[in-house]
Amino acid sequence: MSTEGFENARLVITFFAKTRPSDTTSIAVPSDQDAYRSQSIACGPAFSQLLRLQVGSVSPTLSDHRTLSPGIFQSTYIITPPFPNPSELRHHASITSFEALHAVEIVFDLYSTSSSHSSLRPLKLAVFDMDSTLINEEVIDELARSIGITSAVSAITARAMNGEIEFEQSLRERLSLLKGVKADVWEELRKTVTIAAGARELITYLRGRGVVTVVVSGGFAPMALWLKEQLGLDHAFANHVRKSIRRTTDSVLIHTPNLQLVVSPSTDSFPFPHLSGGLSPEHPIVTPEYKRQILESMAQRNSIPLSESLVVGDGSNDLLMLGAAGLGIAWRAKERVQREAPQRLNGTTLSDLIHVLGRGPEECNKRENRIQG
Repeated sequence: MSTEGFENARLVITFFAKTRPSDTTSIAVPSDQDAYRSQSIACGPAFSQLLRLQVGSVSPTLSDHRTLSPGIFQSTYIITPPFPNPSELRHHASITSFEALHAVEIVFDLYSTSSSHSSLRPLKLAVFDMDSTLINEEVIDELARSIGITSAVSAITARAMNGEIEFEQSLRERLSLLKGVKADVWEELRKTVTIAAGARELITYLRGRGVVTVVVSGGFAPMALWLKEQLGLDHAFANHVRKSIRRTTDSVLIHTPNLQLVVSPSTDSFPFPHLSGGLSPEHPIVTPEYKRQILESMAQRNSIPLSESLVVGDGSNDLLMLGAAGLGIAWRAKERVQREAPQRLNGTTLSDLIHVLGRGPEECNKRENRIQG
């Protein structure tokens, strides 16, 4: 992220204990033991010295420390130029060692002190991946399940999401296996696909702050549009399905500006309209570059600086947009993405991200456990 124009900045460091309650959305006051542990880890001499070494020549000034929820605590520092790179901090070997020693995950964020309230990160745009992020499933794997070839398709999906093969190649390989999937499979999928824990709470929080919310998926529009309605998202970008029938005996093209699927009419082998497994060469596939373009175009369209954007995803095809965002967090991500993403978190509920982004003044007053002296 760019720090151009920053005079001073807040470095916000959020610590997540690897073992903590799964429901962290309530405002229950943490116990004295929680507060003591958070103080000893986040404000102890070991981390303070480690941070001074990593931030640079200017010593950071601790402005406050909060125990946000059982197992979640946060320290905020005021720093002056030169500013550290939050991604480089997260990836530094000394930070990784500290996380392992204290059984925590640490998320680093940096933003200008011009924010109207110190506990709220400046945020106007949030872009999410769909599969294995806002929903628990990979839709293309569920399509495969409908014709009994889950293992074959899931194996390719796993390799693609871990960056072992190019996304376009993987999509073509998987779709070629899906010949015979009923064309109306989307209705069944909407009954079986599950929304990720904490997704509703997170989107409600973002909407309450007036943040533009977007889902962008390399999957399929019938599910992305359904999810948009379910969560109240502002925009959904995926492979929009539209039928184009030339003659009743012809194949039906299900296509978008990005991807084109072919639906074949009934045959002796498949006595119902079904996916043929074909792609049209006339339209580009939703690639990692396309996802980043959506982030950039939505920011430009809404006059939002990228420094005030959040991106959340789990696959290697999300890495480019994760890196372009003001705050990019890999959520329960694949191995390669864990290694390369600017930030990462492996909780059980997406509502954990609310703690990173900041509570409102009323909630912060209820939770606040400021450093004395």
